[in-house]
Amino acid sequence: ISALEHAMEQDPDRPGEKRRTRAQRRADALVDICRYYLTHVDTPATGRNRALAHIGGCVDLDALESRGVSDVVAAVRSDLEHIGSVTTATLKRLTCDAGVHRVLTAGRSQILDVGRSTRTVPTALWRALVARDKHCQAPGCDRPPAWCEAHHIRHWANGGETNLQNLKLLCRRHHRAHHEGAPSG
Repeated sequence: ISALEHAMEQDPDRPGEKRRTRAQRRADALVDICRYYLTHVDTPATGRNRALAHIGGCVDLDALESRGVSDVVAAVRSDLEHIGSVTTATLKRLTCDAGVHRVLTAGRSQILDVGRSTRTVPTALWRALVARDKHCQAPGCDRPPAWCEAHHIRHWANGGETNLQNLKLLCRRHHRAHHEGAPSG
């Protein structure tokens, strides 16, 4: 049995969830295999590398000054390198446990400020989360922590804190489903 087939068997559609095509299940399995590898690569400095996503945001101060905050939020570019535009739900899912930095500009090219990385779940907090949750917290899902991501129950962008009370383990599929509006637990 191939690694891809095995990964597909380990992530079946569950009752009450939207059915995925075989192609969708294969794509999910490939992403799971790649993420598993990246999160388990030994590194000389730390012994382990969670290989979290890193998101960089660019904000034009001219746009901030000319619009109200709600207008700016709606107009924020959500472009990913090598991919292009993504939905706000996808951006929120990707930044749920990611290093985030900001770049403030005057117009398109004059950089005024580069902020610090924020919202990432540190290793000690990750270990506490794993000890508490043990597996994906979506109903009926038992994917182990190695296949899970830390999910901010109240999103960091909405004032949610990065602490054990505001986190739960969700496998990548249920984490994506949650941020796209489907029930995930």
